[in-house]
Amino acid sequence: MIHLVQFRILHQKQHLGRYTFFFFFFVASYCLSGQKVAIDSISISGLEKTREYILIRELNFKKGDSLDLQYLATIFQTNEKRLLNTNLVVEARCNLINLNIEAQSAGVNIHCKEALYIYPAPLLEFIDNDFNKWWRNYNRSLKRLSYGLFLSHINLTGNGDRLTIYGQAGFTKKISIDYDYPYLNHSNTLGIGFTGFYAANREVAYKTIDNFLVLKRNLDQDLLKRVKLGARMFYRPAIYAKHLVEINYYHFNINDSLTTSYNPDYLNNRSKLSFPEFIYLFRYDTRDVVPYAMKGWSLGLYFSQIGLSRHDIHKSDAGLLLSGFFKITPELSLEEHTLGRYNLDRGKVPYYFNKAIGYDDIYVRGYDLNVIDGQDYFLLKNIARYKVLGKELDWGKYMVLKAYRKMPLDVYLTGGFDIARVADRFYAYGNPLTNKYVYGYGVGLDVVFYYNKLVRLEVSRNSSRNFGFYLHFDAGL
Repeated sequence: MIHLVQFRILHQKQHLGRYTFFFFFFVASYCLSGQKVAIDSISISGLEKTREYILIRELNFKKGDSLDLQYLATIFQTNEKRLLNTNLVVEARCNLINLNIEAQSAGVNIHCKEALYIYPAPLLEFIDNDFNKWWRNYNRSLKRLSYGLFLSHINLTGNGDRLTIYGQAGFTKKISIDYDYPYLNHSNTLGIGFTGFYAANREVAYKTIDNFLVLKRNLDQDLLKRVKLGARMFYRPAIYAKHLVEINYYHFNINDSLTTSYNPDYLNNRSKLSFPEFIYLFRYDTRDVVPYAMKGWSLGLYFSQIGLSRHDIHKSDAGLLLSGFFKITPELSLEEHTLGRYNLDRGKVPYYFNKAIGYDDIYVRGYDLNVIDGQDYFLLKNIARYKVLGKELDWGKYMVLKAYRKMPLDVYLTGGFDIARVADRFYAYGNPLTNKYVYGYGVGLDVVFYYNKLVRLEVSRNSSRNFGFYLHFDAGL
């Protein structure tokens, strides 16, 4: 739990977790503005598996720094939130210890409660990864669901390394494995990752008409098979800055009927295609709580290159994601998002790679059921949030997992306005939302629990004058 006590001075006795508070002495000596204390040690308690250096790496102060006592509470609060953003701990409490009045020095102890590192979970996947499309467009058909098992270990060796294994059956059969090791070198700035992926679809969205996906289903054979092998490298020279370079290899094998009978542009009139993909991403992120921020901003710039030969496939994109979060009062906050993508080579893009808005939780409010395809797009999202409920639920003995017996719960009343435009030079015919400005607005409720889980309920109206009620299970970006 994030504590807002202004100054906490602890003295460790006998064993971890037993402390004596020295508030009176501290306030008498150091409550004057402008006073500083030098940090001569940083320690972390409460850890069983996680290596201490991983959490220390996330702090915006280090051993030897001098902290202004006037702002100590704010500094501690900021860093507690940064530790929660690692998902390695569910509680973090910064405390000043071993205060030396004459030397004006002290240590910092951070008491943490580790998260549950292993997440095994049964999963249901909706077609197009969207609950609302499955519920409305496909009549809640169980045949349109894929089911699987998700297994993730977010701290496999105690070094913050993540292993994720996913198996799925249903309309899409999928097997994937991902592994990331974020701290490869002594300075903890380099990391590596690997990906292996196989999927076989017996149902494929082969065309877009009236801004809805048109599906082809074959119960007897797979229509699309995909293989992906990839490697990536992370470079994090500073707390807020991160570079990612990713190289992937793909092999696609599609049923001949998709190109001969349904859409010859699905994959450039080819039934088999192998190609590389190169991605570079730079991100600068100062958000206080990443899944549901109240303060800070985030900048993402990326370049992607799919394929090398124009004969097979060739697609070069540059993109932007800029988000700002502004806390006006303790209850009221604003967030602004600007997203955009520009196709650099201006060549004809195969239908499969022509996705823009309406995929992967990028949507225009009120157009949740639609997709808008194209090569270029921009999207502006403006949201105001007002906190109507904030409490902590204690499940006690009814929660088997000790780390999650106390559940923070926040509820926000929200209102927002989105506007977007998608440019499509090749497939716009029959899709009236393409090559025009579209907008949507509405109100809703955001329910946030355990710091990073979100349920979003929205009532929206769009520029086509359609009302709708929608349900989302994440922040939408």
